[in-house]
Amino acid sequence: MKLFSTKGHRKIPGNKHISLERDVTTIDPKKVERVYFPLVAGNNAPHEVLVKEGDKVKVGTKIAVKPQFTVPFFSSVSGTVLAIEKRYNPMTGRVCDHLVIENDFKMTKEKPLKTVKLDAPKEEIVAAIKEAGIIGLGGAGFPTWVKYNNVKDIHTILINAVECEPYLTTDYLEAKMNAAKIVGGARYLQKAAGASKIIIALKVHKEDACNCLRDAASAYSDIEVREVPDYYPMGWEKTLIYHIFKKRYDKLPSEIGVIVNNSSTAMVVYDALVDGKVVTERLVTVSGNVVKDARNIIVPVGILAETILKEFDIEDKEFVLLPGGPMTSNPAKDASYALISCMGSLTLLEKVVYRPVACLRCGACSAHCPAGLQPVEILRAFDGRDYDRLEKLETMRCVDCGLCSYVCPSKIEVTDMMKKAKTILRVHQSQKK
Repeated sequence: MKLFSTKGHRKIPGNKHISLERDVTTIDPKKVERVYFPLVAGNNAPHEVLVKEGDKVKVGTKIAVKPQFTVPFFSSVSGTVLAIEKRYNPMTGRVCDHLVIENDFKMTKEKPLKTVKLDAPKEEIVAAIKEAGIIGLGGAGFPTWVKYNNVKDIHTILINAVECEPYLTTDYLEAKMNAAKIVGGARYLQKAAGASKIIIALKVHKEDACNCLRDAASAYSDIEVREVPDYYPMGWEKTLIYHIFKKRYDKLPSEIGVIVNNSSTAMVVYDALVDGKVVTERLVTVSGNVVKDARNIIVPVGILAETILKEFDIEDKEFVLLPGGPMTSNPAKDASYALISCMGSLTLLEKVVYRPVACLRCGACSAHCPAGLQPVEILRAFDGRDYDRLEKLETMRCVDCGLCSYVCPSKIEVTDMMKKAKTILRVHQSQKK
């Protein structure tokens, strides 16, 4: 099936009011005795560690580098490097090495990075974004500088503030609190790409955030704040781009002259290039139907999820912990994992056991797939280990949005099966090579 030949979306309850009813709080640094930083990438490639046991570090000390794409990582506290220990990492789904830093509670800071003016050459702006280690804060964590390295023929920078996952409200709040920084960071990204226009997209009925962004952008004729429909997954890159530009592309938005960045990513670009700040803390939504006092909280990068949860009143019920939104995240085994900068939420939902029945062949999964795939056919090919059929069905284009499971009347874990199908196909393709 071709992309967007299906309905491709669904209106789902957002439940965002739950965390918006309370003020943003900040965790007391003295409650964070240690922070932890995973030392492997998603493909299990190890990071280069720049410190050793016993070293003293400050807030902002460069502690490791991801060799692929050269992304540095920075300490979020001042203190002492203790050791490297094994710990579960939900981003990779496995246990891996983590660098452990003990907090001395002084929060002594490193010198700021070199700042960059907006009229600097675009190569200098890209280099500064690289040096600051900025990655996408919308969840994927892709290195921002790579999107701008030697690009050509870009006409629009699209700032994604849609935040379509239920319960999550960090982008919405950042747009209210830091609209000027989002606009300022977007202008740096515009300069880095040589683009002529900026579009900032967010959902309808977010009047407070929309007004703040429009006020911040009012001085610039080349910046447009665009409201988009409230359905899922409007925040997915291809859905958003098709809605705004009515164009399709194969792999990257740059093929049609567009680069997309999350709104919080634009904000930290401003922090880095104007104020010389690296990402050492972030706003996190803690919400769900078992959290009595759901809200957003500012925490240091590397904090354990269990430390954050101690700040909240949680109902005495069996629940699942999701290191992200409920549509795209897999449940964490426990709360002992560390938050990295691209993790913006902890979602706690009461555990519900569904009893799936045989597929009804209703076609709901195919009708709603935003990538235009046929999940039911992919599942049949997966069961039969028919690799040729999996390739023909373009299984690898699945984006794990979770909509197929959400709409399935048989309560089949379609998304989980799709992920497994992609895994076995990826292994098969690597073996063929």
